[in-house]
Amino acid sequence: MKDRYSLLAPFYNRLTKLVFGDQLKQSKNYFKENPSKKKVLIIGGGDGLDYRNFQNQLAGEYWEVSRAMLRLAKLNLSKSQLTFHLGYFQAEKEIDFDEVWLHFVLDTMLDEEILSLLVEIKKSLKPEGRIYLADFFAPKNAFQRVLNRSMINFFRIVVAHKRSSIPDYEVILQSQNWVKISQKEFLKGWVKAQIWRL
Repeated sequence: MKDRYSLLAPFYNRLTKLVFGDQLKQSKNYFKENPSKKKVLIIGGGDGLDYRNFQNQLAGEYWEVSRAMLRLAKLNLSKSQLTFHLGYFQAEKEIDFDEVWLHFVLDTMLDEEILSLLVEIKKSLKPEGRIYLADFFAPKNAFQRVLNRSMINFFRIVVAHKRSSIPDYEVILQSQNWVKISQKEFLKGWVKAQIWRL
């Protein structure tokens, strides 16, 4: 499988900081609670840089479809207790996670792919487990709409993302019996951090 992130990976984090400052990082960390007491499943974590400051508290699994991003994540999170996996997440019956982190990954997936992933996640979570979602939602003003369209086009060209729009996460999650229990907005609501439970 061709790694379309190989050219983008070395400066991806700097690019997002240039455009969004620390807002995306803050959305990823807002609902971080006692990670040292949890087994965490991180899907699509990219280079892992935003988790580096608390890496020694992380245990669980880290999944990435980009070999270049996964290589950086292994370096950035070398002091964690995470195991790193290349490819698309598949549930294993003997693994029970306390929390699944879906940080800026669902916006790259088609609706049917999100639904399939939720099935795998449901198999892997403890009964009281939760999903920690952080991602872009519908833009709130003209500037955000222009930037949103530019980002989508950029990623469709550079890394062959399939989507041409932001998914309706809430409709998809609710259709699978997930319930939103907490939310924090960033960038005037364009980015949201949410906690979901079954």
